[in-house]
Formats: sequence, C-alpha cells, structure tokens
Amino acid sequence: MNSESEKNEVWRDAWESGCATMKGVERRRIQGSQTGVELAVLDWGGEGDLIVLHHATGFCGATLAPIAHALSDRYRVVAVDARGHGDSAPIPPGPDLAAYAWSTLADDLHVVMKELLASVGAPSVRLAMGHSFGGALVLAVAQKEPALIDKVLACDPVVYSPMSAKDNESRASESGLAEATLRRRDRFPSKAEAYAHLRSRALFANFTKEALGLYVGEGIRETAEGDVTLKCEREMEAAVFQGAALSDLFSSVEEIAAEVLILHAAIGNFEREKYDALAERIPNARVDSLDLGHLFPMEEPDRVLAAIAELLEND
Repeated sequence: MNSESEKNEVWRDAWESGCATMKGVERRRIQGSQTGVELAVLDWGGEGDLIVLHHATGFCGATLAPIAHALSDRYRVVAVDARGHGDSAPIPPGPDLAAYAWSTLADDLHVVMKELLASVGAPSVRLAMGHSFGGALVLAVAQKEPALIDKVLACDPVVYSPMSAKDNESRASESGLAEATLRRRDRFPSKAEAYAHLRSRALFANFTKEALGLYVGEGIRETAEGDVTLKCEREMEAAVFQGAALSDLFSSVEEIAAEVLILHAAIGNFEREKYDALAERIPNARVDSLDLGHLFPMEEPDRVLAAIAELLEND
C-alpha cells in the first residue's frame, strides 16, 4: 500500500464498513462524577434490556461498534467514552494524576450507568462489558453498587493492587507503558495516512477493518493546521497508565452480586492466576481463557458476542 490513491481507497472501504455498524446511533453527553466533566455516549437505541460497553485505554466506544451493532436488534446498547477519550471532555491530567485515578474513572462510569437507567426506566444494567481498564472499571462499579449490574463480562481486565504514589511511579516506569505512549506518533497528514500507518504496526495488525476504521474515524480529529491527531492525547493516555494503581478498586469484590465472567487472553500480558484469585473472592465468578491476544474485542468480536450470549442465556 504505497500510493496515495491506494491508501485512500483502503481507508474509505474500512471507514464505510465501520460506519455501517454505527447506523442509527444517537450521540449523547452525560455529566460525569465531577463538575465540568461531560462524557460522550453512543446509543444504538432499541427497547430491550440495557447493555453498557466500555473500551480499553487509548481507544473509544466506537471501536466496540461491531459488538454493539450485533446486539442492537435485541437490546438497548450504549458505549461510553471515558474522560479524555473519544468525544468525552479532554481533562488535563494535572501533576497528581487525580483526574485519571481509576476510582475517579469508575465514579464517572457509575454516574453514567445511573443516568442511563433513569432514562430508560430500568432497575439495573442487564450486562456490562469492559475491555482492559474498562473491565476493571465495570468490576469496580459492580462492587460499589451491587444491585446496579446483573452480569459482567470483563475482557482481559487490568488488575492491580493499590500502591503508594512513589511505588506506582516506579511500576509505571518499569512497565514502559507511559513512556512509550508519550513517544508514540500522534499526528498524521490525513486519516488515510493514519490508517495505513496504524495497520502497519503490530498492535493494530489484527484489528478487523471495521474496528480500525472506527478507531481512525472516531478517535482522530482534524487540527487547525490541517493535519489530524489522536483525540486521546498522549499525556492523557499516559496519565491513565500512571494512575492505574493509585486506587483500591477491588477491596470489596466479595460484595459483587452480578454473575461475572472474566475472559483471559492467553496470548496477552496478564497471568491467569491473578484472575483466578480475583474470581475466588467474587461469589458468582469464573474465568475462561481464550487463545487470543489482549486486544481481541477489536480483532475477534465474535468471541465477545459468544461470551455475551452465554452469559445472557444463563437465566
């Protein structure tokens, strides 16, 4: 894929395919847990039970559109953009990272779920699916208000024990995630160029064309200079990585009332033993391992849909 025309053609095809999964979506904004923090949500409509989806760090709700679209004929599906991601408020991290502490992000999701339930007149979210840090946030909400969520699908969630600020800074430095994020290329001449560049990177190589098309189309914005840049700025994504262990998200998981399925990506970076230990503390939880990498919701969405179908059939 060398010529500009070839790149444009490939990009248009991916974007059109991705847009097909966004058909009929209503874009809404909901006040988060703090004044001035508005969160963007994508609402596929419908009259069925409420399903809420939450993306991984650095991505946005639209990357889960193929999953949402497949469910939208039977359920009311809503995908949420975390603060600093997608079309949600781009809150500056600040020196203490408090704006991106995961307890704060979980509070945002909690408030959004309550507002969504009020708007549809339902007592609880039928199923909440979260990927990576999104899975951690969903579990945190299920812990905070056990009656709020009936079923949880946590896709390779990030599970950290609480640390001091100093220890967390050391962990983040050792992992290299924050530093790598700050060095990552974030500006491109066009969305076609961005799509071509990302497709060439190992991280995105196995994304479906719909997921990558939506990441570029919905997760990148035009600049005043005429080029394009990531909506989730590098500093904000780095702050999420750095703020991961500043909150004790799982201190009371014994209180979770939801049925929980944790999907472990066996080719990912997390050890199953951590998930097994977490599941043992949750009254109704189990762990399944998939022979997939960490980003499997954007690579093989059908595997996520199969897990959702299994959970919803266990009634």
